[in-house]
Amino acid sequence: MSSNTILTPDPYAILDGWLSGVYRRPDGQEVRGRAWDEDTRYRYGLLLAGIDAPADWRGDWLRYIGDAVWHFEPLHIQDWASRLTNLDGTPLAAASRGRAVSAVRSFYRHCEEDLGAARWNLPPRRALAGPTPPAERERYTRFQMDALRTAADRYRGPHAERARLAVYMTLAGLRPGQSIAALVDHVQRHNAAGPTWRLPAKNNGASGITSIHTIPRPVVWALDEYLPVRTHKVPHSTETTGPLLVSRTGRGLDRVTFPRLLRDVAASHPDLKELAPTLHPDVVAHSPSPFADETSADAP
Repeated sequence: MSSNTILTPDPYAILDGWLSGVYRRPDGQEVRGRAWDEDTRYRYGLLLAGIDAPADWRGDWLRYIGDAVWHFEPLHIQDWASRLTNLDGTPLAAASRGRAVSAVRSFYRHCEEDLGAARWNLPPRRALAGPTPPAERERYTRFQMDALRTAADRYRGPHAERARLAVYMTLAGLRPGQSIAALVDHVQRHNAAGPTWRLPAKNNGASGITSIHTIPRPVVWALDEYLPVRTHKVPHSTETTGPLLVSRTGRGLDRVTFPRLLRDVAASHPDLKELAPTLHPDVVAHSPSPFADETSADAP
């Protein structure tokens, strides 16, 4: 190696240590840092390094900035944030743009404070991402949600029982992160008042467990059909432990597979074919539930 070669830190290695909660300072001291919740690790890993992103999505910060990773200007962050899209290629909402900028600022703050890196003096998030105007929450119509329920009932694709339960959980108001993080051992079937479950809080990541909730009756029906055919496999899951919604390998579903599953179901209904390619589980969860007249249970 030439004596003129300048060694620079590997941003991917720094990111990996930071998100794992264990890293080394420049003096060699090992530090056990922040214990990130699963949702934040996923979001930061995706935005900063494209971790767990689909093969055709290349919007992460490290890929965008390239060799200028340690020598960038605030204008680069502004340009990157303005170009960001969702995983399906649709434009990113203003609030999501702000969260993406926060991820970049947090990463470089870690580099400054914990690794002794130079100070970038980054402007506030608002200056980099632009203001976040209040937006009216998008919703689908009751007709569309009735059609999605019908599609789930008639679906005959792979793992049809799992697909029906995933759709029913979303129609009942569960956010994607809640459905993915739901555990089979948190389902209680033999309570006097009826079946219940414990779910992660909607906005608190997978580590935030709420109090017990009654399972809406239509979801119980879908659950009864799914559990006998649930493809649990050790070490990832067993008949009584692990993620409720699992793949054929016994692993829990991820945030790329889950929306694809709902879109496959929607695409099987003639009235939803145009909507299916861009259907968002979050919007489904916020839309009028077709179960509203069938249960008086509180929404989870």
